[in-house]
Amino acid sequence: MVSETVDVAIDAGQTGVRVGVVRRGRLVARRDGPGLTYGAESGSAAALDGLTGPWRAVAPDATVGSVCVGLTSVLGGDAGYRALADGLLDRLAAHRVLLGGDVVTAHAGALGMCPGVVLAAGTGAIALGLSADGRCHTVDGGGYLYGDAGGGFWVGRRGLDAALRGYDGRTEPGPLTRRATEVFGDLGRLPERLYPADDRVAQVAGFARHVLELSDSDPVAAAIVDTAAAELAATTAAAGGDDVSWTGRLLQHDGLRERFAAALHARRPSARLHPPAGDGLDGAAALAASTDLGPYVGLLRVVTR
Repeated sequence: MVSETVDVAIDAGQTGVRVGVVRRGRLVARRDGPGLTYGAESGSAAALDGLTGPWRAVAPDATVGSVCVGLTSVLGGDAGYRALADGLLDRLAAHRVLLGGDVVTAHAGALGMCPGVVLAAGTGAIALGLSADGRCHTVDGGGYLYGDAGGGFWVGRRGLDAALRGYDGRTEPGPLTRRATEVFGDLGRLPERLYPADDRVAQVAGFARHVLELSDSDPVAAAIVDTAAAELAATTAAAGGDDVSWTGRLLQHDGLRERFAAALHARRPSARLHPPAGDGLDGAAALAASTDLGPYVGLLRVVTR
């Protein structure tokens, strides 16, 4: 008996990896795994292990047609992407692999493969604007070292800065200092916990949810969230286009999303906000099943067997 051919959708971030089984264009099963980490000795090989591990748990014996992966990190240029694509073709016995930034799959999911601007705000922050004739403009997405303004790492980093100022006496200790102590323990030992950790970016970004939670009652946390909303609005407005949607865990917080909407309309009064039709995994599923990539054709690396 010949098994039915399915496609594979993968949303690969530093906080988590989500893998979905796609049958006739619809997600029918999914599995979550740990986020990808990139160090000096890792890259495409580490990414390959992180992407295929959840697949082995959800549908190890399926016949695979296309695989679409939205990635949050760079893999050493064309050679790194090609190595990852070849590895996926081999391990999953796939016929086609599509690799792109997670903002590409997020855009396809949030706007249903239609023109407009999508802001992806998770660990990082990036906006992609696509016009009907295929022109694109990407804003930010520079990573935690010098970009991703208003993203999860950005918020978490500023929350920890405020917490440490309260801890060492530069300011009065407040809710952020107390919450950081609950999460990380002795703040005096925070450097030895975070700096050697492979998942230090995810740990810092994870503190963003505490900043968001405290922003309803703590003015220091509220100021961080206000500034984050303004940064995200600036990123989105710079991408061009009036039809706007969003994706990512950060904007699931009502307070940040409302602040973002207000800041965006102040910058671009003609902006029309649309609740996302889907997320990055939905977008990867749609692209994996599609024979016509439309405006995304120049934004994806496509490798076939």
